[in-house]
Amino acid sequence: MHRGYQGSFTLGVPVFANVDRDVVRPGADLNFFGGMDIGYAVFGLALGAMWTPMNLYNIPGATPGSGYDRSPMTRLYLSPELRVQVPNKSPILPYLGITFDANWWRVKETEIVCGGVYYYYCARVAVFRFTPGMTAKLGVAFRVSTGSHIDIGIKYSLSGTGSFFFRREQWVTPYVGLLFR
Repeated sequence: MHRGYQGSFTLGVPVFANVDRDVVRPGADLNFFGGMDIGYAVFGLALGAMWTPMNLYNIPGATPGSGYDRSPMTRLYLSPELRVQVPNKSPILPYLGITFDANWWRVKETEIVCGGVYYYYCARVAVFRFTPGMTAKLGVAFRVSTGSHIDIGIKYSLSGTGSFFFRREQWVTPYVGLLFR
């Protein structure tokens, strides 16, 4: 049974549920994971970035020429992760993971902010806003050489309202990557 460090890099395609597909498009998710492998479990930390294209000009009710354009919705996240795996002598390593996500979301907001004590001009606002969340992963790593695996799986993610969303949001991300142990 392997004991030691485990690390991975994955690239996924997030697809949001219950959204207007003309506005919110599938994007890209880059995830880096590192942890301590104790055989049947891995305790680790994931860092990632996600970009989701948004066609703001397709928002229902947007007036033509309003200045709305295509802009990415960006998510940066830090996630402690617990991964349960089935160690065996075969070249296949199935696993199930759960993370608790600290998400920071950013999108070019459509409102123009003017005036106030600190503003002496008008500007479009684009700041990172926090939301808590969680993710469940189901994956399989296929050994290609000693210590190297091709990692294939799917993630289901859920974000709370926090200071970015008005309602709970959820999305599914199929992914592929490399896992090292």
